[in-house]
Amino acid sequence: MDHTPESLEHYSQENAPAEKQEYTPRPKSHIILAWIGIAIVLFAFFGTCYWMVNY
Repeated sequence: MDHTPESLEHYSQENAPAEKQEYTPRPKSHIILAWIGIAIVLFAFFGTCYWMVNY
């Protein structure tokens, strides 16, 4: 097999992955649900801390 720069370049272009798709932002519902989930976790954590300190 010939290992000239031209053949290697041709080989790398053949096996190159397809170009990346454009960035599409997440729907607002995903963002809102993520913040609600974070709030629930924080509320549970601090509630547990409060419960352990006071009881």
